[in-house]
Amino acid sequence: MNVRTFIATSLTLFALIIVSVSGCERVNQVVQPDTVTTPTETTLKIGVIQPANTFTTFSQGAETARTQINSKGGVLGMEVVFIGRNNQPIASEPPTPEASVSAAQELIDIENVFALLGPVYSTNAVEVGPIAQQTQRLMLPGSSGANVPETGDHVFLITVPNPFQGKVMASFAMNPDELGAKTAATIIEESDVYTTDLVEAFEAAFQANGGEIVYSGAYTVGNTTFTELLTEIHETTPDVIFCPGFQPEVPSLIKEARQIGITATFLGGSAWDDRERFLSILEDNTVLDGSYYPTNFSVATQDADVQEFVTAYNALFGSPPDGIAASGYDAMRLLARAIETAGSLDPMAVRDAFAAVSGYKGATTISHYDENRHPVKSLAIQTIQNGQVEHYKVVEP
Repeated sequence: MNVRTFIATSLTLFALIIVSVSGCERVNQVVQPDTVTTPTETTLKIGVIQPANTFTTFSQGAETARTQINSKGGVLGMEVVFIGRNNQPIASEPPTPEASVSAAQELIDIENVFALLGPVYSTNAVEVGPIAQQTQRLMLPGSSGANVPETGDHVFLITVPNPFQGKVMASFAMNPDELGAKTAATIIEESDVYTTDLVEAFEAAFQANGGEIVYSGAYTVGNTTFTELLTEIHETTPDVIFCPGFQPEVPSLIKEARQIGITATFLGGSAWDDRERFLSILEDNTVLDGSYYPTNFSVATQDADVQEFVTAYNALFGSPPDGIAASGYDAMRLLARAIETAGSLDPMAVRDAFAAVSGYKGATTISHYDENRHPVKSLAIQTIQNGQVEHYKVVEP
């Protein structure tokens, strides 16, 4: 080979190398998103933010769904794995926003979970929402605060939102075929997003229908006596008292109300459906008889999908599920459905698939999601009789 031929051959090889390298770079630019969004792992990590000592049935409901999903091959061939974090540092006090934020950051930054189930309290969820939004993690809280999804379009409620709960309970109270109430007193838990949201909705609906709010008051977390509050309420003689807060305060408040002679019917919110704990505060729960509260789920619903959930939950945990458990179950089932629909782990594709949910049937039935990322679904009203919770009726949206 002469020098001229050698140089020509070398230049040709060099050009081919350049083209090859450039081609590889172009290929990498094209396929890189797929390597990020197409599952290559054998597990799908989901973060669960769960208080250790309250509303624990939320994660148990989610675990029921996880077990069912994995028994059928997982999600896009991946086994679903839960990584949990406790956001209740002091067992005798409610979970805190600070602990919830810390749990979310750890689950995302360290564990690299794909999505978040929880938190349960609206006060906590509104603080975690911005973190989920910033990192493009779908967040499915167990809370019902109407403003929770306002923190980002990756946040969707699972349970019935507070405005619908409040409206339903106001209508129920005033219905002449039910309680026929004309006056009401309301009680919030001070600085709590959930109870404030619910009471505002209840008061607006009650007054819009011609009712009168004769008293609005508040208690503080940790209160064990409510004498001043209840004395003031007693003087206004309301027909009903809407008190949608949590245990242990609410059962104790109702007991004290009866002791001082208040005969008004007590109405609650879905927080009362932490049934096992709510009914564990008093030695005699018959003092709660005649009270009513809403929940997004009733174990008495004779629907095949509902009973499948009830049977599976009973098999795992040895007791019937409550409304909190139903929210956890539906959250995991809906998440799996959205991922399967998207066909990948692309955050926006999964988010869009979740927003497009319609005709879902699981522990509860969701017609669709509205523009606020609130589920459109029915509401069950429960009552307490002989110290036990009983199903009363279903109210359609």
